[in-house]
Amino acid sequence: MKNVLACCAAVSLAFLACADNSTSNPNGNHVSNANHVAAGSNKNVDLQMASKCLDDGLGVLAKKAGSEELDKAYLTQDEEGNYQVLVPELNDYCDIMADFKSKRLGDTLEIWFNLEDAAVTSCMCIKDHLFSIKSSDADAKYFKYSGDVFAVTSEPAPVRPEIEEPVIPDAPEFDESAPHQDVTDVIGLCRSDTEDNEDLLSNKFLYVDGWDDFSEKDSSKAIPFARTHVDGENVVLVFEASFSCDEKVANAKVFPSGDTLFVKPEMTKLESVKLEPGEGCACYTRSAFALKNEGVYADAKYMVFGNHMEYVYTLKPGIDK
Repeated sequence: MKNVLACCAAVSLAFLACADNSTSNPNGNHVSNANHVAAGSNKNVDLQMASKCLDDGLGVLAKKAGSEELDKAYLTQDEEGNYQVLVPELNDYCDIMADFKSKRLGDTLEIWFNLEDAAVTSCMCIKDHLFSIKSSDADAKYFKYSGDVFAVTSEPAPVRPEIEEPVIPDAPEFDESAPHQDVTDVIGLCRSDTEDNEDLLSNKFLYVDGWDDFSEKDSSKAIPFARTHVDGENVVLVFEASFSCDEKVANAKVFPSGDTLFVKPEMTKLESVKLEPGEGCACYTRSAFALKNEGVYADAKYMVFGNHMEYVYTLKPGIDK
């Protein structure tokens, strides 16, 4: 899988989550119309994001790791006979509004855009790209996009099957009168330009565990862990979660139910982070909160963070500090 553009922001685990953006839903199709007229041509160069954001690109179009062969770009035609080049599974901005430029050098067709003049999202994800090209360039043997070179083939382009999005059930609701703990010692935010309160107990254990200590993979899925660190009468739960760049967890209510802790965070805006209207930006980073280690809270085996059951964390003791 080719990484065609440098990631625009570093986050914990070097992972950027796909988020809403200024021009369209990044999980849907989007056409970025280029107004630039390529040298020697009066035809615009268009890019269409031909797929939804993909799950790490590991689908029917997955490439062979470590292969020295060039990845393939597929020459196709639309219903009107116009030529296109399909490049599967490119790591790119979720959405791009730019003037795309093209040039032909021998048997290589190159398409690119100037980042300084483009409107791009803060998030990145993996999508199939579909480039419109001139019929005179249909005989090109190689295709180049933002530094990566692909071998053009007339083989039938692989078809990505429609995958039904899983329905994530909601976490149970709790009445305010139900037994719970109010938690203010909590860290939950994208950490690139915000300092945390060093007095929080959560900070003491935030980076004790190693980067590989938060999940365990078996044959079917990855099991996420929330690491527990006991400090006197308190326990700090450290885990990994997604957050919007301009929000943080102000506080949380922790409701016990059976052997599970349901954590209901209250989000607030970060004044230090300014996003353009509709711009998407999210991160996947380390979070933590402290609560009293007593009764049902001490005996819990699982945790759910947020209003959905997207992740059910297994509680597991962390590394001794």
